Amino acid sequence: MKVTRFLVSILFLGVTASASFAQGVVSLTWDTCIGPIDKAVLPGSPTNSMIMSVVNHSAPHKAYDVRILMTQPGGLKDAWRMDASGCQGSAALTIDHLSPTALSKACPSFMQTSAPSLQIKDYSFDPITGKARGVLANSYPNRVPTSVPATRYFLVRFLFDQTFGVNGAGDPPNTCGGLDAPLCSHILNASWLSLDGIETQWTIGSEFVTANDPQNSAHCPAPTAVKAATWGSLKSQYRGN
Repeated sequence: MKVTRFLVSILFLGVTASASFAQGVVSLTWDTCIGPIDKAVLPGSPTNSMIMSVVNHSAPHKAYDVRILMTQPGGLKDAWRMDASGCQGSAALTIDHLSPTALSKACPSFMQTSAPSLQIKDYSFDPITGKARGVLANSYPNRVPTSVPATRYFLVRFLFDQTFGVNGAGDPPNTCGGLDAPLCSHILNASWLSLDGIETQWTIGSEFVTANDPQNSAHCPAPTAVKAATWGSLKSQYRGN
């Protein structure tokens, strides 16, 4: 998967504006939309879900872009290298834009439909910074979902398979080490696109999660200022739909 700066729009507008509706609040949690912010991730565990969700959103919308940044002290270890060239490889990571069946009743999909839609899904590692970035950009311009502010909606799930993740050094490529090292993941971007093509940043509620780090020794950051995303990169793919 090749990273594209951002997704979708019928119009390209490099403007960010405030919504006149209830402003959504985004949170990052483990396993459910209201789950914990620290988790003991164990060697051999196949299902470790990092979930971003939004509540208090009421405005009509046609796309959204959410991103996380993952880091460990001294650089991301093999256990979390789920990029194409990493120890785990891209097969160990699933990025979902629709709420899984087990979560969908309490936390339905924000887009509220399965088609027509178009996604950019990416997980990439930067060897210079030693950090990884996860991206979901999701567009559904031919639908107009109606959001209920009191409902918490599912935005994305990063499902990490640690079947081959181990504590300590590991034995690449047979096992991937460093799972026991503290992990920090925090929200880089969380924005949505209105029907008239205006991008708005959501308010950040719970910004980061940690793994094997209940005392936050990895020093997850304070709230981070997000940069406006660029819309329009998939416009041509909707022509004729």
